[in-house]
Amino acid sequence: MSRLNKLNESESGYEVADVKKQLQTCMQNYFGVFRRGEFMEKGVKELEEIREKSENLYLKDKSIAFNTNRVEALELQNLLEVAEATAISAMMRDESRGAHARDDFPERDDENWLCHSLYDPVKKKLGKRDVNFVPKEVEAFPPKMRSY
Repeated sequence: MSRLNKLNESESGYEVADVKKQLQTCMQNYFGVFRRGEFMEKGVKELEEIREKSENLYLKDKSIAFNTNRVEALELQNLLEVAEATAISAMMRDESRGAHARDDFPERDDENWLCHSLYDPVKKKLGKRDVNFVPKEVEAFPPKMRSY
């Protein structure tokens, strides 16, 4: 509710559309298909600036029903969470794998990165969890009549 109240009570600040455009441009410029460490570092710094702006959004429309301006502001804040997770995770992962292709680390690094990546949005850090290669055996469940 605090997010909604802050938006509803805003009397000045940044336009939602302008900040969203900055977020889109940042992600396209620094976190596209081909990535490089120094570009991603610049991108993360730019995301920090965008984060500050997103905390000072201004809603022109304060109506209660069918307020698309409010929906767009909430969507922007959610998009920023995903963008930060993507950006910080990509920057910390010093290898190329699948769609994550880094020019400065062109090879896979199974020794260090054959794992699940876990992003912590509070600490803005990337953690790891081992991949379990042991197959799970599940026995078939025999069909029978249901009784209630």
